[in-house]
Amino acid sequence: MPPLLNQRHEAFARLISRGEPASRAYSSIYHVTGNVAETAGARLLRNVQVGNRIAELKRQAARRTEKTVASLVQDLDNAIEFALKCKKPSAVVAAIALQARLLGLEAPRQLEVMHRPAPLPTKLLELTEEEWLAQFSTGTATRPALTEGARQLKAKKRNLNGRGVCPAAIFDVEDDAGPERPVTGVIDLYYLP
Repeated sequence: MPPLLNQRHEAFARLISRGEPASRAYSSIYHVTGNVAETAGARLLRNVQVGNRIAELKRQAARRTEKTVASLVQDLDNAIEFALKCKKPSAVVAAIALQARLLGLEAPRQLEVMHRPAPLPTKLLELTEEEWLAQFSTGTATRPALTEGARQLKAKKRNLNGRGVCPAAIFDVEDDAGPERPVTGVIDLYYLP
């Protein structure tokens, strides 16, 4: 179909075929705004000649940009032949892998996540795999609260608190003036010799 005789109708059809809304296309060509652009744009879309021209322009655009899986596979076949002639095995392998991906023959990669405890910096808090599973599993079974080393530390803390020592920071410090004495602070730390 040849271009429309009315240049404004042709410009309108081209804008619509590119995906522009009717009101905006009409507004940009006829320099009107508001309801006038909306109603006149809708009316011009109903024009048979303009509608046929829009359909023709869309068909032409579709033909120009049509790429199917079959055409891509054919292009990759040509690339494989060329790579074989040039003796480039890495290019052949890459093209074959891309073909497999296009055709859906490649299995999707799944990331395996290991749900294990991260190594902790202290021996007192290290858990065995069984203890970790019991502690952090989603089941409804009872969970042991602490490891054996942590239980000992908790008992020592209770004993120190029983003697009237402040539970804040208690650790042994050697002073030049005399024997070891507990020093209190803000952070709950223990120095175990």
